Amino acid sequence: MKRLFLMLWMLSVLSPASWALKVGEASPQIIGREISGDLFALTRLEKKPKVINFFWVDCKPCQKELPLLAKKEKQNKDVVFAAVHAELNFETGSNYDVKDIAAFAKTLKAHPDTMVLGSERIKHQFGIQGFPASVLLSADNKVEKILYGFNEETIKQLNSWLAKQ
Repeated sequence: MKRLFLMLWMLSVLSPASWALKVGEASPQIIGREISGDLFALTRLEKKPKVINFFWVDCKPCQKELPLLAKKEKQNKDVVFAAVHAELNFETGSNYDVKDIAAFAKTLKAHPDTMVLGSERIKHQFGIQGFPASVLLSADNKVEKILYGFNEETIKQLNSWLAKQ
């Protein structure tokens, strides 16, 4: 019985839910390379609310969501949008290259102006467990909301949050 209790306790401590980023917490730093070649750092962005979208090139919902985020970016000039690729290439087991992300961006109808090659480490720092995921940050980079998936409900929640900015 002690062994079972210990195993359950370890699972709860080590589960993603126990270490995932929570509303009200400060955002971890994001450093990556933009598809333009420029260095990206979250702390260097303007003091505005932010939509940080995590995507993966092989994620079909991500491919549908990114053009919508581009449209929202044009409509909401007081909010910073950034799309961060944060997954390994499963064929090679290594990180993608910024050229891969730039080529992916060209296949989309539209995408946010800032497309960043992040890393799987960033995904883990944010506790991201699936794609797409959008972390909505205050101007001082505190987590206000985390949205998973691309569906009517997440679009509604994003629109509601944007209307308050």
